[in-house]
Amino acid sequence: MKLKFPLLLALITTAGLIAADAPASGDAKKPDAPKGEGKGGKGKGGFQIPGVSAEDMQKFSDARKAAMEEPEIKKLAEAAAAAKNKGAEAKDDDAKKAAREEGMKAYKALGEAVNAAIVKAHPELAEVVKKAQEAQANRGKGGEGKGKGKGEAPAAK
Repeated sequence: MKLKFPLLLALITTAGLIAADAPASGDAKKPDAPKGEGKGGKGKGGFQIPGVSAEDMQKFSDARKAAMEEPEIKKLAEAAAAAKNKGAEAKDDDAKKAAREEGMKAYKALGEAVNAAIVKAHPELAEVVKKAQEAQANRGKGGEGKGKGKGEAPAAK
């Protein structure tokens, strides 16, 4: 009788250690997957746009980085960050809500300005910018984005 408990404890401990060492099913890469596939798409957690080639994605990424260096874009980015900080520092719910709306407007203006700068500098990327906007709009749909579903139960399947 005294032997059953330690044996059961050893079995449970061993099973727990084995489970801890096993990779999570969502994080595992396919062994034959080319570089860049798996979690995050680009290996860095990059944003993938459906229907856009890797070359166009690289051009878009480079153009976006260049656009972010422009002085007026930097000012908009600073304003958006300030609005975000203002929301984090707000004490009451009304102030938080107002700051959140202000931040959303600031980030939307920033995104539009960045996209306009990309198209102005690289007109050939206009279609990629359009697809990126669509992908970004669809990204939050599905209820898994930040701030979605507070206090709500997930839909039953």
